[in-house]
Amino acid sequence: MDKLVVKDMNIDMDIDGNIVTIIGPTNSGKTYFLNKLCNHIDNSDIYIDDICIKKYDVDFLKNNICVVLNDDIYYKEYVMEELCYHLQELNYRFDEAVAKVIKISEIFNINSLLHERLDNLPLNVRILVKILSYLVINPKIIAIDNLTNYLDKYTKKNLFKYISDNYITLINVTSDANELMFSNDIMVMNEGKSVLYGNIKDVCDGNSILPYMGIKLPFIIDLSQNLILYNLIDKVYYDDRKLVNKLWK
Repeated sequence: MDKLVVKDMNIDMDIDGNIVTIIGPTNSGKTYFLNKLCNHIDNSDIYIDDICIKKYDVDFLKNNICVVLNDDIYYKEYVMEELCYHLQELNYRFDEAVAKVIKISEIFNINSLLHERLDNLPLNVRILVKILSYLVINPKIIAIDNLTNYLDKYTKKNLFKYISDNYITLINVTSDANELMFSNDIMVMNEGKSVLYGNIKDVCDGNSILPYMGIKLPFIIDLSQNLILYNLIDKVYYDDRKLVNKLWK
């Protein structure tokens, strides 16, 4: 799997282990795209490596494309059972599923919660479990619908690092522009189509289209641009530590 194309939405992205953040105004098509990707709505215009997604084996797609929607659907009562659920749906043996779950739970420091009821856990932990129940499959693509903003900063960084280290392509739909700072590539959507695709400089530098869509720029970029107006710095910074060091020189 190297290329994902959605013809009717002007989407063309490489499946190369990068983090692709999708942002856009309300009803711009972000969640609609994810629903197409997981076959909840017609997806006959999606092509993977120039082959229509309809021609791929269902088990192959379930193993390689996982979509974590922004809903309150859980399949089991306990954390361990929930984390094993999708693996068992893919016919992993129980002992294989448990071994994979224990390994990933240790990485994300939730091994002490494996025998807890999901409804006893705070929202941010339930959301992490929801994401990990798909990530444990180790798919080629994981798409997450506006959920990472519920995670604390440490967990979010750990999640993005794990995804990158395992060469998984993340499609991260978000309404929080600050999450653009974690991206390799950014897709801006409007009126059901991709209208801009590039790195953070392409999307946020200069006369960015984001403010015209009612989307604030990431804080560090917005601050940099304001400081440029006051001749305090001469370029946009993408790292808060570098900006602080520049100001305190």
